[in-house]
Amino acid sequence: MLDKKSFQHSSVLFLEEGDTATVVTTQRGPEFLHYLVPKGGVTLGAIVNVPVKSKIVLGVVWSNGQSLKTSYKKKRISKVLDLPSLKIEVRNFLQKSSEYYLFPLNTALRLCLNPNLNLEKSYSKYIYQIGPEKVVRLTSQRKRVLDVLSSLRDEPIDKLELKTESNVSDSVIRDLEKKRLLTKTLVPIKYNFATVQVTFSTTLSKFQKKISNELRSKVKSKSYSTTMLKGVTGSGKTEVYMDAIAEAILLGQQVLVVFPEISLSTTFVERLRKRFKSGFAEWHSSISKKEKKRILNSVLDGSLKLVFGARSAVFLPFHNLGLVIVDEEHDSSYKQEEGIRYHGRDMAVLKGFCSQATVILVSATPSLETWVNVLERKYEGKSLPERFGNASLPKISLVDLRTSDRERNSWISKEIVEKISSKIKKKQQSLLFLNRRGYTPVLVCESCFQMLKCCNCDAKLVEHKLFSALLCHLCGARYQSPKICPSCRNECSYIPIGPGIEKIEEETRSLFPDARIELLSSDHYRSLEHLKECFRRITCGEIDIIIGTQLISKGHNFPFLSFVGVIDVDLALKGDDIRAGENTFQLLRQVIGRAGRFKISGEACIQTYFPEDPVMKTLCSDDDEGFMTSQKNLRENARVPPFGRMVALVVSSSTHEAAMNFAKDLTKEILPLQKYDVEIYGPADARISKIRKKYRVRILLKAPKTVSIQPLLKNILEKRKPPKAIYLTIDVDPINFY
Repeated sequence: MLDKKSFQHSSVLFLEEGDTATVVTTQRGPEFLHYLVPKGGVTLGAIVNVPVKSKIVLGVVWSNGQSLKTSYKKKRISKVLDLPSLKIEVRNFLQKSSEYYLFPLNTALRLCLNPNLNLEKSYSKYIYQIGPEKVVRLTSQRKRVLDVLSSLRDEPIDKLELKTESNVSDSVIRDLEKKRLLTKTLVPIKYNFATVQVTFSTTLSKFQKKISNELRSKVKSKSYSTTMLKGVTGSGKTEVYMDAIAEAILLGQQVLVVFPEISLSTTFVERLRKRFKSGFAEWHSSISKKEKKRILNSVLDGSLKLVFGARSAVFLPFHNLGLVIVDEEHDSSYKQEEGIRYHGRDMAVLKGFCSQATVILVSATPSLETWVNVLERKYEGKSLPERFGNASLPKISLVDLRTSDRERNSWISKEIVEKISSKIKKKQQSLLFLNRRGYTPVLVCESCFQMLKCCNCDAKLVEHKLFSALLCHLCGARYQSPKICPSCRNECSYIPIGPGIEKIEEETRSLFPDARIELLSSDHYRSLEHLKECFRRITCGEIDIIIGTQLISKGHNFPFLSFVGVIDVDLALKGDDIRAGENTFQLLRQVIGRAGRFKISGEACIQTYFPEDPVMKTLCSDDDEGFMTSQKNLRENARVPPFGRMVALVVSSSTHEAAMNFAKDLTKEILPLQKYDVEIYGPADARISKIRKKYRVRILLKAPKTVSIQPLLKNILEKRKPPKAIYLTIDVDPINFY
């Protein structure tokens, strides 16, 4: 059987007419198809249209297929598109990523080129100039139009500009066209980005400047390296890596900056405008199709030098990538959990490796994987241990909820209430943090004590006052609160258990009726523009109390924020995931780090039933290294990443029997891998056994780090395809086990 090794990139860069070219398309199906080269020849990496059955689809010439013999008559490449070729660095990245994460190369190419954008097709518009006929008699409106055109001295102008400048309607312009007093010409629209104005920081401290210079030297080397830039919250990490960005652009290289969430990139825009004025672009799911096409074309030809955005930006086909920055590299949001599974941070490192680019991983709380790579000297480590200027780290105290005196049905301790009151008097801001959307996370029938659950998923329903409904956070289904319990069929009311962020807002408003309060979660902002406006109001001091989820926990600079109150993290702290302690520590360190970043000092108060937990002790003692060492030992003893390999296989179907039967058959095929010291767990019902009406069965594979499990598993999965209506999801290096 032919595989990817048969199509390693050939040393032949140009194929003549009549040669056989191996093409990878964006269409589902076989990864490698063979076509005859058309008249004029074709280069490797050329973007082409090829026939597949009755369709014409987008593809890329991947290799020279001259030596391959096929039993069928080869078709000819339909068209070589007038676009820059896909660089070998990009093709290597796509191939290596598909091999590691076990998704089809066609899928990787589809994410790279986005065939729905129709890249070759250009947009056009009409431009207007003075026509050939002589002017005889004019109305005042017609005269204004011709006066505007005369003042431009034959420079073309489009219709919208002409109407605006002359203050006339469409009909006036149409009349002038009919009388041939002006002419219109259809021209292609050029969407070139402005040139970046490169500047370097003049405000860095001596120590920051030293690290900045070291990072700039790495960029100048034009060779691959990965550096962990660790700095406490407020230490100026962004300003330091901004100089590395400027250096790369000065050298004519392209730069990619990746964020875990769109909300972080919205605040980054303002910092870029202050530093570089223009010439950069933002990439994420919310931008328009037209803007995506403009960015993709400009990335492909190398004219766009700086792109920042969400994890999907790692697939962009850069022409000359010199620097990759992953901000908040520890964040679990970098893991793609829908569709194909991949980790944005690890893909960014791979992209840097394939492009021989500098990679900078930035965080106040680095992931254990990155920290271990620094210990093993695979990455270099740089540290900013102090806040910039005279700012100091917040003082942290704990409220022991076992002994704290709280009123019935209240969730905010007296200690936190007193702190907020004090801050309001000083005209300073407070942040209340609870990473739990909605009003009530659990509703229990008072007769049978069963939770209200979603009909489509094995998940509890969450009460949302904002929507006046019960929501499933997995499938998004909405329900009205039932008068009859679905479990016991009795008429009853429901017992609310625990607070959501909306309940905290309700309690806060009753405690501080005159305070200006802003609630921030993914449910409560209507658009990115609305979110930017919320951040602006907070930054300008127009808000007294911020109540937020993890949306507000990282990457934001609020000059008036001096106090953070953490309502509840105990559930996350005691999760059944081996990363629970690490994730909770990172989240708390980040959210507490929002306080006291400027001239005013900061403090934080954490409510907990577990004050003796290692995470709580670490936060209060600042022994981050000791905590990470204990987490490293825990993972190493368990032989889990980064000290082992894991792959999760999730089988789903509309019936439990079909999912379980296929999972059992698949497990039998996998059992021979045990001779490579691969441990096999399952098949077993997933912890969340049903999502969107699909039953889910999990198989977990655990292997030593020395075993390359992907090619072994790939051979098995190619022979054991799931039948119709059964779906197999492959998750390499899983971080969630539901």
